[in-house]
Amino acid sequence: MFGRLIATAACLILSAQLATADEKTKGKLSIWLGYPETLEAFKLGQAEFKKKYPNVEVEILTFELREFEAKLAVAVPTGSGPDILALHDFLFPRYYDGGVLADVPADLAAVLNDAKVIDAPFKAIVTREGKPWGLPWWTGRNALFYNLDHLREAGLDGPPKTYAEVWSYAEKLTKKSANGELTRAGISLRLTGPSGGTQKFGYFYYQLTGVQMFEAGPTPGTVRVTIKDNLDAAARVLLDHVDHLHGARKSDDWTLKHDAQGFASSAAAMFMRESWVIPFVKKNGPDVKFGVAPVPRDKAWGAFNLIEILSVNKDSTLKDAAWDFVRILQDQAILDNVLQSSGWIPLRHDRDYSAILAQEPRYEPMINTPSGQTQYIEVPNTAYEEVTTRVGEVIQAAFRDGALVDNIEGAKRAMSRAHDTAVKILKDNGIYAP
Repeated sequence: MFGRLIATAACLILSAQLATADEKTKGKLSIWLGYPETLEAFKLGQAEFKKKYPNVEVEILTFELREFEAKLAVAVPTGSGPDILALHDFLFPRYYDGGVLADVPADLAAVLNDAKVIDAPFKAIVTREGKPWGLPWWTGRNALFYNLDHLREAGLDGPPKTYAEVWSYAEKLTKKSANGELTRAGISLRLTGPSGGTQKFGYFYYQLTGVQMFEAGPTPGTVRVTIKDNLDAAARVLLDHVDHLHGARKSDDWTLKHDAQGFASSAAAMFMRESWVIPFVKKNGPDVKFGVAPVPRDKAWGAFNLIEILSVNKDSTLKDAAWDFVRILQDQAILDNVLQSSGWIPLRHDRDYSAILAQEPRYEPMINTPSGQTQYIEVPNTAYEEVTTRVGEVIQAAFRDGALVDNIEGAKRAMSRAHDTAVKILKDNGIYAP
């Protein structure tokens, strides 16, 4: 109830701010989205915005993510990009470094600087030399998804809580045909898409090391590679994957359906992914009974986050109106819509999501951080896509190498290659930090 009162008060303040909007302002406000599933939330914002800016046309265009990235890269530097830049975290440095972001108004900067409202790791992503250049809006936080019927069949009364249990559970949950071929994965691993493969491999790596494979260097925008500092742990993660893709402990295979599609079709008993999977499985696998648990822990316990950032284009002729649209997007009803329709988790702690949690309690471990769990985010940098793709190619080639089964020294050599691959790319781009 207290949270709802805070949210109501915030909305009243927002209304008061917008009431001063100049209704004589004219023009077209352009918004491009790389996550089309959030379009409905923007349309809700558009309706509210129109009340204050009746003479401003709002154009909202949606694209598939890679097309969105390509269009932004071409349009923004020439001054023809959208007024509002909805940037996922790894794209942010490109536009900050390009000098195309407008100053964040004082009231929104105050929101960002309040640790009770926005968590520190997300503030850090958009802040340079103490100054913010965008407002983090939502996150895709990861967790473990598990099929309740499959666990019951295997005599397991709950999800794995530790890294070691993930693999022992996977072996128990795997199903094979009479000729030994897998018909169900005990755990669906990321076996395609090199960049995404690096990211998902990192889910495991973080728990064993307490750091990411790529961490921020001492200078903003620089990156250091941690793999050789944690080579034993890195090799263990690789070996656990290889040992469960080949031989007697085999728990997944390239021939099976994977990722959310595999889980929604009951082709996998477990997998780790972000919050959007909840509405996806409800829609695409309505008969699948599933639970959601925090990522299993080891030496460390951390949840991966990918975030969406709202910034305004410095070349916009409607900067004030654009920031008012960003303010509207902080409204409780709009954030509720983001959560319900897309599964992305709003980042503001001064909003109340209890009504949605009552309807869908599986969001709990992603909305309310479990005590002791760390929130981390990949280090945005201008070589992000090349580094994660090339490193992913090394790792996924190792996945297919049956000679690495129970071969810890071979696994160390493979992870050393991944380390060296990343270092070369970062050096070539001038952002390597020793």
